[in-house]
Amino acid sequence: MILYVNGDSHSLGSMMSEEIGTSFIEILARHLGYEIYNDAEAASSAERIVRTTKNYISKQLTNDIFVVIGWGTWEREEWEHDGKFYNIMSGWYKHLPDALQQQYHLWQSGLTPDHVDSRSRHIHEQIFQLHLLLEQNNIPHLFFNCMYNFFGIGPSQKKDWNNCYIDPYDSDASFYWYLTQRGYESDKWYHFRASGHQAWGDRLISYIKEHKLL
Repeated sequence: MILYVNGDSHSLGSMMSEEIGTSFIEILARHLGYEIYNDAEAASSAERIVRTTKNYISKQLTNDIFVVIGWGTWEREEWEHDGKFYNIMSGWYKHLPDALQQQYHLWQSGLTPDHVDSRSRHIHEQIFQLHLLLEQNNIPHLFFNCMYNFFGIGPSQKKDWNNCYIDPYDSDASFYWYLTQRGYESDKWYHFRASGHQAWGDRLISYIKEHKLL
């Protein structure tokens, strides 16, 4: 079986102050006895995650895959320019070509709370469609939020994720807040030490067992 992973720097295994240790993905893979295929990328947008996940599963001849995705912040976007994709995140732009610099600063100036709420609702639907696609293809999967819950989602707009998403409407269930509230220290990038990764790996293992995802 393959443990297919996607997300941002957290799912890449980034740790506080570049500490070296075992990431929660490695902990989960070791527990399951699965081989890792990691498509995560630092500062990744949800659009990139959805695009690359769909691309990966479309090329597989087998459904012997378990998909685990950690979703980042909702304001992030993916832009295509001259045939290349760029992740766009607030305060992170030096990697962009000159042709996108002005566009970035205009985008940055428009990041109002209403805009982020709108982005959250849009991404919420994108992720749900990915969930349905994976279900239709009988591919087990587990999603979680890295930073916080969805914004601007009313009670009637909440989805039934069939236990494939760890409490998406509760910030306290996210990777960052789950660990922070248990006393684990993080740096300015919200990266944790190996001990935090161990705790989150244990959390994922427990959740998978409890909800019989495999």
